[in-house]
Amino acid sequence: MRAMQVGMVAVALESAGGSARATVVGADAAEASAPNAPRPGQVSLHTVTPGMPVRTTARTTAGMGNGAARNFSFAACQAQLADDPDGTRDYADDWQDHGGGAEAEYCGALADMALGDVGDAAATLDRLSRVAHWPQGWVAPSRHPPSPPVPSPSVPSRAVTALRGDTTPQPAGVVGGAQQNGTQAGIQDGTQAGPHDTPESLRHRAHVAEEAARAWQANDSPRQALDSATYGLWLDPHDMTLRVIHARLCVDMGMAQQAVADLTPLPGDTALRVDALVTRAAANRALGHIDLAVTDIAAALQLSPHNVAAELECGILHERQGRMEDARADWQQVIALAPDSHEADLARQDLSLLEADPAAP
Repeated sequence: MRAMQVGMVAVALESAGGSARATVVGADAAEASAPNAPRPGQVSLHTVTPGMPVRTTARTTAGMGNGAARNFSFAACQAQLADDPDGTRDYADDWQDHGGGAEAEYCGALADMALGDVGDAAATLDRLSRVAHWPQGWVAPSRHPPSPPVPSPSVPSRAVTALRGDTTPQPAGVVGGAQQNGTQAGIQDGTQAGPHDTPESLRHRAHVAEEAARAWQANDSPRQALDSATYGLWLDPHDMTLRVIHARLCVDMGMAQQAVADLTPLPGDTALRVDALVTRAAANRALGHIDLAVTDIAAALQLSPHNVAAELECGILHERQGRMEDARADWQQVIALAPDSHEADLARQDLSLLEADPAAP
């Protein structure tokens, strides 16, 4: 039996002051979301270690004026992030020196992500997601229909979840609204929700937790990624992008049944639905429900015929069914569609194994 290597490509850059996201699904350029694509976007399924450009130590302050006189803002941070992440990192440091607080740290963490310092970025983003209602006065753009204000006790409970109107299953590791794993400490310290948190700030913090999960994934830290995703889902149980990320991590961590629960019902957004179908297919395959997995992959390929993650999983399912020539064709299609992608690397590995032992299921 061949185990599918799974993970996520994850560099998500988005702010509440004017969205700017770059999310890549695999390395399939044809399927990739544009940098300014609206949320929800595609959720990446495989990890490729980001590039590690050399950081300079000189401050790139030309044209920005004296630090004390600058009008620091997240919009200014975001405007230069894609073209000059090193300069953005310096901007964030300067902003922090001038009292920028959590907003400046957030700017710096996104710059770290762009520079490939994913471990530092993940730790910062995870910590910031636990800071109640920051920055003051920043109303994040709504990614979901607005919901009524909710109580914000220091320790979450089933009653709080019910008041939020959450009827969806709790994510893995959550019992009565509190996590059983390492994130428990973050909940118990009272930083997860404050008396001034609003539905908008909770959604904003959930998005920061999502970015933390992506950064942990890029850092090859699935346990921490699952903690961040679980925490984000406590903050905003209706965030379907987080739910798909959580499900993918559950598959990777051997919790396939929870992944199926996360993705039932499926998201309504087409791009996100494709990722959810591929993830649920992998979960059903792990559970031995091959027919259900085949149904999900057929639906994914109908919605997105050239999705390389779906083609890769289709090949694995054909192999499990003993249809070796079909599996070979699927994996060759992955390589033809995106030869430089992580999925193509996995397909080449599977093809090599198939050549070594053509009869092995």
